Amino acid sequence: MKKLIIAIAVLCILSGCEKFLNVNPTDKAYEEDLLTDRSGFSAALAGVYETMNTDTLYGREMKYGFMESLVGSYNVTNSGHNYYRSFRYEYNFDIPKKTIANIWGKFYQCINQTNIILANVDRIKTDQNYALIKGEAIGLRAFCHFQLLKLFGPAISNEGASAKAIPYRDAVTYSATKFSTAAEVITLLEKDLVEARALLEKDPIRSNARDANLNQFAYEHYNSLIDYRGIRMNYYAIVALQAMVAQWKGDLTGAGKYAEELITELKTTQSVRLVLAGEIAPGTFARMPMENIFALFSSKLGVRVSLVFAQPDATISSSTSPFLFPNYSWLRTNLYNSTVHGSLNDARLVNWFIQPNTAYPWKLSKYLFDLKGLPSDANYRPAYENKIIGLHTIYMIAAESHAATNPTKAMEYLNLVRKSRNISTDLVLNTAMTPQKLTDLIFDEMRKENIGEGYLFTEYKRLYRAIDRPTLVQPKNEIFRLPIPDDELLYNPQN
Repeated sequence: MKKLIIAIAVLCILSGCEKFLNVNPTDKAYEEDLLTDRSGFSAALAGVYETMNTDTLYGREMKYGFMESLVGSYNVTNSGHNYYRSFRYEYNFDIPKKTIANIWGKFYQCINQTNIILANVDRIKTDQNYALIKGEAIGLRAFCHFQLLKLFGPAISNEGASAKAIPYRDAVTYSATKFSTAAEVITLLEKDLVEARALLEKDPIRSNARDANLNQFAYEHYNSLIDYRGIRMNYYAIVALQAMVAQWKGDLTGAGKYAEELITELKTTQSVRLVLAGEIAPGTFARMPMENIFALFSSKLGVRVSLVFAQPDATISSSTSPFLFPNYSWLRTNLYNSTVHGSLNDARLVNWFIQPNTAYPWKLSKYLFDLKGLPSDANYRPAYENKIIGLHTIYMIAAESHAATNPTKAMEYLNLVRKSRNISTDLVLNTAMTPQKLTDLIFDEMRKENIGEGYLFTEYKRLYRAIDRPTLVQPKNEIFRLPIPDDELLYNPQN
């Protein structure tokens, strides 16, 4: 009972809303009591995932909220809407300014949590799950730094890798940390990911389904580390991150190597697999959970999305509503049904948008599902998964890596994914298909997939590409580089 009370206390403290630099050093008292055995470290890791699941991060703002308002998915015209200023890239207004500061703080809070785990994990070096715990913690630390780099660091293709980026915190510290350049951050990311991958070499997900529960006997103490590895920072997520980091720094060859390594293994293990065209349907499987390499499980997901997206039968006007509505007509005409690559049979167009009749505005129904289906029910549990890294992304990295050097291979990857989305017509190479045109096709495929995912903004930034909206938004550093919070600049100056 004492261990349970301490674990609950630690989760409350580690998942609180204090700024990272203000985390109380008295956490050390809890380290001594909690971080002594596997169950304590499991609880501490759960605290990291819970922090990532908050509204500030992947519970809303890093997914279908703030981050998605920055691209062309929504059309926010009401000046009183919470996302009006972010839709206009007016980051210094109160709401976006607070949101951005909270994103910065929450990610560094997660990083602090992982560093506390790593500072103590050698206490259980003889435990059979030591490598899983340490590998997950290092992987989560790298993931959070990578997100911060993408949001607050430079657009490398425009500013270069020598531009100042973010502090990389790889140890528990309560003092200021010097800002590193983008190149320095990437070097540290690569180092962390190599170590994490080695530790997770024997991850159970490599020989079991992503949703397998390896707890075999009811009389044994439940071990969350070996249940549902697809919603944890697992081996495949680490390899995916290696591909994504390489792509971010501009090493397309390296990115392709990691992506194809992952694709090849998954074709054999089928732990994570591409959806079959007929499996995509509204509700539980609308977001294709079988493709999730890394996801967060949230029993509150249905409630959270109902506060952001209107229900199908809501008649409220999109011009006055506090909800977010898809830019449907424009997306349908210019993206999903493009004369170059589109199809009205695209399962995403068919299943992710809804309009019961013309008296209703179009809604984004991608995240809506029957809340009567409980997260404890295995039949409904996939609906409560919130994708963080998906297999589609890995195929697109592989395709992009070949666009200039092996366009046939790039097109093969692209068409394979299109078929899984019920697009039966293959794209074909011809003499007019330049590497740039092929890259554009790959990018538009990413746009179709990532509506409401919060992923596209940093892809526009990576490529320093104009943002697709009814009125094209030209790339600018002031748009792509989110401002460092005032408190961080005051207490931890960059110079």
